[in-house]
Amino acid sequence: MKFKTIYILFNAVILLSFGFIFLVPLLLLGSDYFTLFVSKNWIAGALFLLTLIIINGYFLWNWKLFRLLESEDWRGLIHLLEQRVYQKGRCGKSTIKMLINAYVVTSSVDKISALESHLREKKPALLRTYTLQFGIPYLLKMKDEPKAAESYFGRAAEGVDMPHRDWLRWSYASALLLERQFDAAKVTLLELLDSKLDPVLELLTVHGLSYFTGVDPQLAERVESERRRLAERLTPEQWDKRIESNSRHIQIVLFNGIIRDAKRWLFEKPEAAPGVVVSRVEDPNAGPGDTPSDPEKTIN
Repeated sequence: MKFKTIYILFNAVILLSFGFIFLVPLLLLGSDYFTLFVSKNWIAGALFLLTLIIINGYFLWNWKLFRLLESEDWRGLIHLLEQRVYQKGRCGKSTIKMLINAYVVTSSVDKISALESHLREKKPALLRTYTLQFGIPYLLKMKDEPKAAESYFGRAAEGVDMPHRDWLRWSYASALLLERQFDAAKVTLLELLDSKLDPVLELLTVHGLSYFTGVDPQLAERVESERRRLAERLTPEQWDKRIESNSRHIQIVLFNGIIRDAKRWLFEKPEAAPGVVVSRVEDPNAGPGDTPSDPEKTIN
């Protein structure tokens, strides 16, 4: 349904409801009772009208934004939001979130880094809220620049109350693997496994640890126990639904390939090859069934 149609229907329903509540006493009970009714309830009526004016004002103020979203004009949306952020200094949370999402949809990854630099100077408090999203450029360049990703996610994961800290720590472990710092990566994954995790992230963590089991019998026993527990927890179809429901996390999109590998391993339990799998990242526009953009690598 068109946004304009929804807007008109919304106002029509609200006004009809308002009219029904206030005019029925006039029609059924006469003007004398209506006058008494209004004198006792005029404050409620005034608040109702004020609320209606505020809501309509909000919609009209953001009319262009809603129309751009409706038409999926991402370039136009980026232009509008960049004007708000860079020229007008309006760095609200919803504005920043929409702008980052629009950058991801249009593959304008470098602009995410520019936005991070701007907020670091103008509104550093927002960086904490969107630390995970501002890590997108580091994830996409992790294969070629693992040191930068290690530094970013390692620093970000230090905050105990950091939003999405578990995903930050898992990203940090992935960067350590690419840096060939296997001992540090193993320690990070084990610490992560001891935390209370989202099931999808727990699966990724156990799957990552499975590649260390060839040289650590004790770890092999724990990984196998965790694998059996996770396999019994949800059916393959339920795992698919859980993964889809978590797609709001950018890591779910970027690491779609390794998530599929982890799910196969969970139920098929292929023999783990010696070495450590290095996580790959994918095109941010890739869907659940798309082919991974980078082949999986194993370090021996």
